[in-house]
Amino acid sequence: MRTEEAIQIFLDNCRARNLKPSTISWYWQRLARFAKHSPVLPNNVRPIENFLAGINGTAECKHSYFSSVRALYYFLESRYHTPNPIKDSNIEPRLYKKVMPTLEPDEAMRFLLTAGTLRDRALFTLLLDTGIRTTEAATLRQSRVREESVIVDGKSGELEVPISEETRRLLLAQVALIGPGDWVFPNGKGGPLSRHTVYKLVRAHLEAAKVPGPKLGGHRLRHSFGRGYLASGGDTRSLQKIMGHKDIMTTERYVNLGMKDIVAKHHRHTPLRLIHSAAQGVLFKNKAIEEAEAIITQSPETRKSSPPTRQQDRLF
Repeated sequence: MRTEEAIQIFLDNCRARNLKPSTISWYWQRLARFAKHSPVLPNNVRPIENFLAGINGTAECKHSYFSSVRALYYFLESRYHTPNPIKDSNIEPRLYKKVMPTLEPDEAMRFLLTAGTLRDRALFTLLLDTGIRTTEAATLRQSRVREESVIVDGKSGELEVPISEETRRLLLAQVALIGPGDWVFPNGKGGPLSRHTVYKLVRAHLEAAKVPGPKLGGHRLRHSFGRGYLASGGDTRSLQKIMGHKDIMTTERYVNLGMKDIVAKHHRHTPLRLIHSAAQGVLFKNKAIEEAEAIITQSPETRKSSPPTRQQDRLF
């Protein structure tokens, strides 16, 4: 079978299953490159391995190509019982753990203060208050702003997300300013803002707030929400529901983001505290620290000529 034909069948199946256009486009962009590399669908792992070896970029980039090719082969195996050379092939690119970049509270405040329009203030506050994705915020409908929540079009369908009173007031003010319509954040042509437009807005204002890179996009705000929610006492189960994660393991990544809290706990509980306490207890009790400092500050000649005190005898 030609690779391009197999890909078209796979994408038709994606459309039949009503996958989102963005997901289908994601598959096509990566599989088209695979088809160019291997016009005839490989039935052994070596050409696939060679294809992945030629992908330059980050580990996440290479893994995305692997994921798309793997999805193709698993579909073909299920549909046509064709050999699946990826199974047990040990070619999955390794992903290394990274600390997700977030915003410190002062950085988030500086970011919000850069918003010069009501639209931008409402948009940025919504992102920081809910952790929703930029596309979900951009396509928020006026009719879906409720008393204590908003309903967004998430990756897996509609998602109801709680909002604070401050966010609700800003959203209602934005709707009152632009007048009745479909979208809270219209683009001026009848449709909603695009994901790319929101990304550029967020990036420009993060740069204006002197927030260091990398990752100056909407996902940084999303990560900041996840970390801040848990640091403020939230639990992973409710965070999973708010952020729309299918797998709790995805949510639990945010547990490791509260480095300031970890540092504070380390400072309180490091064994050095016990060692220092024990040492200080003995030394302070015998006034040894004061005598030791006095000895240190003496000149070598004075130190030699001075007879040791009883405390010094015990110290050395």
